[in-house]
Amino acid sequence: MTNKHTILYDPQMFDLQKYGGITRYFANLITAVNQTEAYTAILPLVCSYNYYVRNFPQLVSTQMGKLLLKKPSKKYHWNLKYCIKKIKETNFDIFHATYYDPYFLPYLNKPLIVTVHDMIHENHSELFNDSDRVIANKRACMEAADLIIAISNYTRDGIVGYYPHLKDKIRVIYHGLPDRQIEPAQENLPENYMLYVGDRNTPYKNFLPTINAIAGLISKQNSPYLICAGGGKFTQKEIEVFSTLGITNKIIQINPSDPLMKQLYQQALLFIYPSLEEGFGLPMLEAFKNGCPVASSNTSCLPEVGGNAVSYFDPNREQAITQAISELIENPGLRNKRSIDGYEQLKEFTFESCLNKTLNCYNELTP
Repeated sequence: MTNKHTILYDPQMFDLQKYGGITRYFANLITAVNQTEAYTAILPLVCSYNYYVRNFPQLVSTQMGKLLLKKPSKKYHWNLKYCIKKIKETNFDIFHATYYDPYFLPYLNKPLIVTVHDMIHENHSELFNDSDRVIANKRACMEAADLIIAISNYTRDGIVGYYPHLKDKIRVIYHGLPDRQIEPAQENLPENYMLYVGDRNTPYKNFLPTINAIAGLISKQNSPYLICAGGGKFTQKEIEVFSTLGITNKIIQINPSDPLMKQLYQQALLFIYPSLEEGFGLPMLEAFKNGCPVASSNTSCLPEVGGNAVSYFDPNREQAITQAISELIENPGLRNKRSIDGYEQLKEFTFESCLNKTLNCYNELTP
């Protein structure tokens, strides 16, 4: 048997997210790579509060980390410093960057792979205070990379649109969901509710315009609730909007465990995905896996992922949002069709395919 090749993963994104699609993708990938015969995965962590790596090896326990590394910036600094130490030791074959801080470039003399998750900062720079920095950092990483993984054809086309000379080193690898069996929770939930998942406050997520569009659908006494899973507590601005629209008692925010998240998808009337832009759209796959009908924007990569299994709407038109969601609420037959079609669409996005194509990238760069 040949010696295993070692992939060193960069910890930066695990400090930037406690929950989220990017770190879930990498945690799943690292776990799966460590189960292969040909590769070993290393994620150097001094301490992390990221949910998906809570059982990964760390130098400092969470309790100790909260005492010694109270500020997020301090934790970020020490995780990157530890990673630089691992880079300097050179006991690895490939470095796989999880995000775009190029701190590692001065020290790296091994092949580099960077996963590009989206081109949202380039396409909507006006929405972010840090666009110039993120764009410059991302470009530096992509220029230095031996291979670039784009998580959708839409993302690949975006990279090529801005940087045509990078085309030949891009590989498109879709996300997939590991076949992990989780028993759903048995919490008391509203009898009828719609589901929204994740960040609400970044403008491209389009949350408040969607609330305006569906307020009339949820304001009546027997109408569905809206449950917002994750994304933090409602802000003062959100609370004021809910109050003005008269729907404060019909919107609930919860931070669910994995079993509760499964229950939420399984029992929801439908999942609403109103983003103006996404790089892939992992929550759509989660909805498909749990038989939850999806109403989604018709923009960016979302039709690429959703195929014919989704009720689409123009996210810039409140009337279109209202109509698509209203049709799903009122038509059990349509909801059932979307659920069945979702199971079929999910077959196009297996984690096995995601892993194998990523391993093919590693194979390209190892002798």
